Amino acid sequence: MSPLRLDLRISDFPTTLLLLPLEPFLLLPETALPVTLTDPLSLAILDAALAEDGLVGVLQERGPGGGFYSVGCLCHIIDLGRSEEGHQVVLEGLVRFRILEELPPAAGGVPRAAVSYDEFAGDLTAGEEEPPELNLDLLKEKVVDFGRKNFGTAGILETMSPRQVILFMAQTAPFTPAEKQALLEAPGLRELVDRLTQLLSLNFLTTTPDTTPPSTVN
Repeated sequence: MSPLRLDLRISDFPTTLLLLPLEPFLLLPETALPVTLTDPLSLAILDAALAEDGLVGVLQERGPGGGFYSVGCLCHIIDLGRSEEGHQVVLEGLVRFRILEELPPAAGGVPRAAVSYDEFAGDLTAGEEEPPELNLDLLKEKVVDFGRKNFGTAGILETMSPRQVILFMAQTAPFTPAEKQALLEAPGLRELVDRLTQLLSLNFLTTTPDTTPPSTVN
């Protein structure tokens, strides 16, 4: 868990957020994502967020003209500076939010919204031990075995804890935006594991998939 999340409360977070659309990765609470931003709008959003409190709401776009999905992840920006490649940062996921109302853009066309964190308060205690019946070790074993069989190695996944493997796969696997949004909106770790297992089974792993219909995302 990021040290920034220790002792944080919902009341500590801003109720109006600048919004940073991010593709192709998914940002979840408890994770840190290094990215290099290059396009003018993303750079303007980053500059505006760093000039305020260093916080920004990361979320996905539905597609051209489709607006934003209504659930995203508040993150703290660690600024690594600019290079020829772009502006390098690490985004630390803190807590999920739901958009209540999209607001008129800030200067430079920076998108922003009024948000609520109430339904995701459990994210702030997500580092607690997971129930043993989730059997995260088995899912890690399947993911690692898949990597070894198809690529000769599972790389860094072999050294991660089962919980870290779950979050890493949810964050980086090449799912569709709707599939990634379903993972982001999972109410808790149990539902995240169920949805991730189903998606990995359908797309990559040789297992019998859960036939539960995918969750509706907003």
